[in-house]
Amino acid sequence: MSKRLFKDDLTNTWFYLGIVFGLLSIVAVTVFIFFGDKLSYGGITCAVYKMIHIYCPGCGGTRSFNHMIHGHIIQSILCNPFVPYTYAVYPVFMINTILVKTTKKLGFTGFPVTVLILTGVGLLLAQWVIRNVLLLAFNITCL
Repeated sequence: MSKRLFKDDLTNTWFYLGIVFGLLSIVAVTVFIFFGDKLSYGGITCAVYKMIHIYCPGCGGTRSFNHMIHGHIIQSILCNPFVPYTYAVYPVFMINTILVKTTKKLGFTGFPVTVLILTGVGLLLAQWVIRNVLLLAFNITCL
């Protein structure tokens, strides 16, 4: 019986999904460097907001990503905090996992990746609820 490399059974799955996410991020950053302003301000509109006039959980994500890659972290957090959270947690997880897989000595085998992903989902849902409460109860638009 072989010893488990990670305490979280899903670490390998998240790692391989992280590789795909990283490759897609390279493409997205390249596109946003050239077309970010057009995509963020006028190019893409939220179908949910357009049809039923409430924010969806992803509302502000495009603008958040555009602000983040241009170094405007505070504006990125205000547009959609899930985007900078993801890009803060992602490299830490990937570097840690690569260290554990390659050296078996460096890195933290108990890295709480599933907890961090669930925290990100909670953050995404919390900002969605807060924005819609502000919009529907107080007529305050956040984006």
